[in-house]
Amino acid sequence: MGETKKQSSEEFKFLNELGRKSIHLSVWAIPLAYHWILPCLGLSSEGSLFFIQLSLLGFLCFFIPLEIYRLKFNPNTWINHFTRAYEKERPANYILTAAVWLMLLLGVNFFYEMEVVELVLITTVMGDSAAALVGKGIGHRRLPLTKEKTVEGFIAGLLTNYLIGFCFLMIVWNNLSSSYQIWFIFVLPLIPTIVWGSLDFFEDLPWYLADNLFNPPLAAIIVAMLEIILN
Repeated sequence: MGETKKQSSEEFKFLNELGRKSIHLSVWAIPLAYHWILPCLGLSSEGSLFFIQLSLLGFLCFFIPLEIYRLKFNPNTWINHFTRAYEKERPANYILTAAVWLMLLLGVNFFYEMEVVELVLITTVMGDSAAALVGKGIGHRRLPLTKEKTVEGFIAGLLTNYLIGFCFLMIVWNNLSSSYQIWFIFVLPLIPTIVWGSLDFFEDLPWYLADNLFNPPLAAIIVAMLEIILN
């Protein structure tokens, strides 16, 4: 009976993680809108970028008041069904995630190209999701220096991070400026992969330095510096 309960509990944790991580797929709305949907509607690349920036700003303007309402007036509101245990009494990461994404998008054409932002966002999110799902599903060996993360999940995160980045750059290669050499397709995905892999060991970071928040800006900064050095 105890074994049955344990298996049921582990299955529930995996399904719960699957549901939560599925929300992360929303990151794909940015490249899909920028490269395919909005151009089909006649918007230029500048217009598409502005529309995405405006959409993220609208998201923040809508959810920040709800977040204040949740924290100050009604902690039992429906929003709490989508927050983690440690977010019940403090700002949820989805607000800060949207703010980080908007900040990165505001730097497009000043510090890096749009494809760089898309690269660091989708690799970080998809790598993190793969690590969590594989770790919950089939992970057995604990990753050294961590409490709950597994070797299987960590490897899955690294592979997903790099392969998603590589495939994405292959698809959008023609959109990148001519200053990028073909070997960049192999090198650029390594940067968010290494950043994610390095910071994934730090489980005790404060909530505002969560990996999905901190990884994309750091990876984008490194890519921007690499561009300056190589050019």
